[in-house]
Amino acid sequence: MAVAAQSRAGGGAGAQPAAPGPPARRFPRAVLLGLPVDLVRREEILEAAPAEPELRAAIEEASVVYPDGVGIAWALRKLHGVRVPVLPGCELMDDLLRLAGRERWRVFLVGARPEVLAAAVERLHREIPRLEVAGAMHGYFPDADRAAVVARAVAARPQLLIVAMGAHRQETFVREVLAAGGVPLVLTVGGSLDAYSGAVPRPPRWVLGLRMEWLYRLLRQPFRAPRMAALPRFACRVLRLRYARNRRRCVASSSS
Repeated sequence: MAVAAQSRAGGGAGAQPAAPGPPARRFPRAVLLGLPVDLVRREEILEAAPAEPELRAAIEEASVVYPDGVGIAWALRKLHGVRVPVLPGCELMDDLLRLAGRERWRVFLVGARPEVLAAAVERLHREIPRLEVAGAMHGYFPDADRAAVVARAVAARPQLLIVAMGAHRQETFVREVLAAGGVPLVLTVGGSLDAYSGAVPRPPRWVLGLRMEWLYRLLRQPFRAPRMAALPRFACRVLRLRYARNRRRCVASSSS
């Protein structure tokens, strides 16, 4: 998952004039299996969100790429020796929506099934009454309609766009939104609207504490089994890279 942002002063549909701000907030970044991951905490994202000025053409160059899963945090520790907290997309989304309510931002949501999206919007109205929901669109539209949905989201002039369409499809959507301009902050959250709406229950705290959310979700949703098969392949690849790196270090040490 990634947080992608563009400047409010950068023009485009709905862009609001703003005085030049501080330089882009940058976080220490690691490269994990060829992809960037920022070593960032939740509070740092929330602090930076109102002032993030960068527009990126692709999700790999997003202003912030945050570690939203246990596997990413584990791999960063194994390959880079750094410990970062896991930032579940559902919890970060809730934090940003509450920040948006305090700041009186306009919010647009794209993703999930129609009934799930309706339940999520109902919860927003109930729990964050100061939040202005500028619009919402379910995520089950055909690819041929993507340009129209992008245009609708941009035309709503949101300060925050939540995109919950799952990996790959949501990144393509976000890339087109950012290319169109005018949306200051975009957050991709995968299937988090399902959890936010209550359609899919969040794991108990003790499960999260044991870092077993993946198993909890698999037991409740067995259809995820083919997707979960990628986890051991990911782990094996990380361990092979770690072994190769340690071996190179040993060879270099003995040569010197």
